[in-house]
Amino acid sequence: MAPVSQTVRVKVLFFGRLKDVVGQSEESLDLTEASTIEQLFALYSERIPQLAKYRSSVFASRNQEFAAWDAVLHPGDEVAFLPPVSGG
Repeated sequence: MAPVSQTVRVKVLFFGRLKDVVGQSEESLDLTEASTIEQLFALYSERIPQLAKYRSSVFASRNQEFAAWDAVLHPGDEVAFLPPVSGG
C-alpha cells in the first residue's frame, strides 16, 4: 500500500506592495508535507505571475522570525512575505 501524503495547513501573510499584488493580506493554505517556504512562494507566483518579479528582494519569516527559503513548513506555521523596506 502506498503511503498517504499528509497535508500541512499554514497561515500566509503578505505585507506592503506584496499585499497589493496578491490582493489580500492573509490566507490559510494546505500544502503537501515537507513543503518549503520557497515552494510556497512558487505556488503563489504560479497563481499570480506578477509576484515572481519580487522574489529576489522579498524576505520570509516563519512564526515571526526570519527564515531561510529552504525551511520546511509544519502544521500551524505562520509564514510572512515582506518586501524590502525603504526609508528616507
